[in-house]
Amino acid sequence: MEDKENKTIFVDITDDDPQVNKSLKALHQAYNERVTNYYEAKGKELSRFIWSEKKKVFIYILDVFSDNNSSSKTSILFAVPSKEDNKIFYANLVNETNNFTFGNISDSEPKARISWLISQKILKKEFTVNIYNPSIFYTFFDFTKEYSLEYIKNPWIKKWVDTEYRSSLNDLKKSNYIEPFPTLGKKLFVDRYHFDEMLKTLDDNQFNDEFNQCLFAYEHEKWFLCAAGLGSCLEHLMEKVIINYNKNGYPLLKRLGKDPTLRDYLNIFRKEPINLEPRQETYIKMLFMARNSVDHHNKGYTSKNICDSLLDGIRNIFNDYYSQSILSKNNSKGD
Repeated sequence: MEDKENKTIFVDITDDDPQVNKSLKALHQAYNERVTNYYEAKGKELSRFIWSEKKKVFIYILDVFSDNNSSSKTSILFAVPSKEDNKIFYANLVNETNNFTFGNISDSEPKARISWLISQKILKKEFTVNIYNPSIFYTFFDFTKEYSLEYIKNPWIKKWVDTEYRSSLNDLKKSNYIEPFPTLGKKLFVDRYHFDEMLKTLDDNQFNDEFNQCLFAYEHEKWFLCAAGLGSCLEHLMEKVIINYNKNGYPLLKRLGKDPTLRDYLNIFRKEPINLEPRQETYIKMLFMARNSVDHHNKGYTSKNICDSLLDGIRNIFNDYYSQSILSKNNSKGD
């Protein structure tokens, strides 16, 4: 394939040389052995690995200038996800990179060398965004030579798969991380709101995480972020009240619908068993008006007062409605 704008030519050498084809198959086999035998990955765990089982990649080999090697060249290797087939593409960029600036970048820093190729428009940025970072590697061995296979295959595949595993493990830890209850350095949230007790009672990781992030924003005086998040928590809390009643025999959940609005919540709260009074309804409407003043496009800045009002509202709804939703029982079955 040819990148006409940047005059970089990649040649598909997959079938031109039997040794290249052999090396490609050996790499894929070594990759899957590392994934399944060493990491014992199977089922959904295989989604962590880009080349596992029958997935496909394009392997790219770029020969570039080296000032530290007797042959005056080294190879940069990397993979790009493919929906077609496993293939190997080659480009000789030794002449384009034979200069002090490139030669001064260490052979062991292939990412920095790729960045230089982008800066000089030898490689197009649109192409390089598809490079799979864990697969980036460099070697002084010639990929087309049979004796080189073992010297390239083992260290490359080990580094590639191990980097994938560690990266996916970190992502998994982040996705399961729950934002802790902030200390805030103040007694406000303990003495006034008792939110720590509220969260223990709710015992809902998703709600806890969302709410604690709002308190984190409050602590750092990010009023817009705090208010926008608290509006979502307010709605979430009202939904939890309805779910509790539903579990306790009141068929309320089916009335809520898939994309409920304030009107839907109020319609349910007005009826048995909640019996929302007019003054309380007005109060909840005011809370949602404050929430909407942040969520929708409005001029001016979000103030601390809006956050305080929403915090008061969450505390009041929890105190006035949540506890009762747990205790209330009905002989009829929920949906």
